[in-house]
Amino acid sequence: MRYVAKPIIVDAHIVADVVIVGACGNEPGSYLLHLNNGTSVKATLEMACRLPTSRPEVGDYWVVQEDGYAYLNPHDVFERKYELLH
Repeated sequence: MRYVAKPIIVDAHIVADVVIVGACGNEPGSYLLHLNNGTSVKATLEMACRLPTSRPEVGDYWVVQEDGYAYLNPHDVFERKYELLH
């Protein structure tokens, strides 16, 4: 079967800085992300595991769907998939 994604409108902000929170040994507990809009959000390990490096990086995107679901998207994937609404 073939599927197509429904158009989803999202709010998205670029990750400007990443801080590891609650580290235990070599494994981080979570990440505090400072976004380019001046806000900060907490990303869980589960959110980061979808990324190619399994860690958020400066330049990745913090994305929030209209229903409130939040996730991280690598820079190149986000810019290939989304375009700015005018």
